[in-house]
Amino acid sequence: MESNATVVARSDGPVTTILLNRPDRLNTITIPMMQRLRDALETAESSGARAVILTASGKGFCAGQNLELLDSTYKHHPPTVLGSIIAEHYNPVIECIHNLPIPVIAAVQGVAAGGGFYLALACDFRIAAKSARFVPGLAKLGLVPCLGGSRALVDAVGYARAMELALVTDEISAANAHAIGLVNRCVDDDQLLPTARALADRICALLQKSVGLTKRMLRQASADASGPTPKSEAWMQSIAASEPEHAERVRQFLSR
Repeated sequence: MESNATVVARSDGPVTTILLNRPDRLNTITIPMMQRLRDALETAESSGARAVILTASGKGFCAGQNLELLDSTYKHHPPTVLGSIIAEHYNPVIECIHNLPIPVIAAVQGVAAGGGFYLALACDFRIAAKSARFVPGLAKLGLVPCLGGSRALVDAVGYARAMELALVTDEISAANAHAIGLVNRCVDDDQLLPTARALADRICALLQKSVGLTKRMLRQASADASGPTPKSEAWMQSIAASEPEHAERVRQFLSR
């Protein structure tokens, strides 16, 4: 195991725990990190895991895209490149989570913002520590939901509330996230991983084929409605990023 790995995976019986491991940067998203996350998910399935717990080291789950890297990218490429980055490097992780025949449980502590929020939303279950804070809106940066988040958000809370969360909500507490259906459970911080593991163990006690088929059926039921796919979201993200003020808002955010 690499001592400086940005994604760490460990297996304990039929359960694989995958840890986002950039705590000094609140586990902000980078391309290599997302590639390693996809590799870890695929390895969990191929090694015979029957459930995956996705969590993170440090005080936050994932603060979203690393904006310093994004700002640096914009110095050499037009902002519309953001859609290509999402489509090529980030969406494959979401598709992997969706297509795995085993459940993925997000165990969220601290902040889950932007892409980090939508990464958690892509998982099959979400357990939130009381310290968790969900920040769904990318609108302040002039961007739109991504990583399959537009459909997942409407599925979770309905259209009207999804619009509110995506456009005008600054932050959602763990308790409120539980109350509106964004997370399955809200627990004390010291019970976050034990609760996720207990849920994983209950799933592992079921017949594996029925679990995989149930996930497939419910995912298909969610996807049957006409709506944006992760691929079309990435295309719309490029359109949103073409607004000249978007890059300036990224710089303003970093200056704070």
